[in-house]
Amino acid sequence: MESADNNTPTDGEAENAKAGMFKMPVAAIKKKTAEVAKAFSDSDNSGTSSNASVANSVSSHSSAESDDDKTVSVKSLTSSNKQKLFSKSFSPAEQLKESEAVIPYKEPSWGGITDKSYYFEVIKNGSVAERVELTAKSYYVFGRLPSCDHSMDHPSLSRYHAVIQHCAMTNSEGRDLGWYLYDLDSTHGTWINKSKVSPRTYHRLRVGYVVKFGGSTRLYILQVC
Repeated sequence: MESADNNTPTDGEAENAKAGMFKMPVAAIKKKTAEVAKAFSDSDNSGTSSNASVANSVSSHSSAESDDDKTVSVKSLTSSNKQKLFSKSFSPAEQLKESEAVIPYKEPSWGGITDKSYYFEVIKNGSVAERVELTAKSYYVFGRLPSCDHSMDHPSLSRYHAVIQHCAMTNSEGRDLGWYLYDLDSTHGTWINKSKVSPRTYHRLRVGYVVKFGGSTRLYILQVC
């Protein structure tokens, strides 16, 4: 059963209103997402040095926009390139075993592709590191294996860590249209807006929500064009 979403407005109006918030100049968007990342990291009790660098990155952000743009273009790798990169950390035997493994997830009947341009804006050390598109499939698998839709190499992440599932139709379960996070019973958990979610349960995601996987310091902010 889905956990209660106590602080969100009604579905249609809230989604449209929040989507409109991001139709602003590029510099303003970068400043806003950096502020979100800083607020998220400041209250994190992990005490990592990566979180401490967020404030310094934000203060120098406006004077280094062109450098940030170069960083985004360099770090925005395609999924196929990422798979080639991360596959180097697995032996041939492990890669064969992984290719034959079945993803522990079955898409629900209410799943479907979105008709909007949703994406995750990935923040690392206060700067935009990459952009993860969410337009081609109805669900995306996040994890450490190169066969995942979005591969991440942080050691705290599970092979199949979590799924981002889109709800495209009304259903008997009464779910709102939009995106949901489903943790695949990962070892080190997944967070939405600083709250750790329960595994194998669909948790509603809305534009502006911040997702954190395991012990990785990268923050995934749901956005829409």
